[in-house]
Amino acid sequence: MSNTNGIISLIFGIIGLCCGWLIPIPYIGYLFPAVAIIFGIIGIMKDDSHGMAIAGLVLGIISLICVAVVAVFLLALIYAMLGLGALI
Repeated sequence: MSNTNGIISLIFGIIGLCCGWLIPIPYIGYLFPAVAIIFGIIGIMKDDSHGMAIAGLVLGIISLICVAVVAVFLLALIYAMLGLGALI
């Protein structure tokens, strides 16, 4: 009767979604969604109730995609500022 993994997954998914948009700490933006995905999968397999684990897993995947999109945009911005956009 434990939902510990689902709760951890949900918390890290929410934190990952919030931290993924912060520019100064992009690596933390990758860390939290990864933890949310791992605990979400464990929660789906081991917890009694799967609702929070599924929600954490979905939030982890969405925040990982958002962090990747932000990283691509930042990389494109850096290339444009350095004048290397023609090389791509």
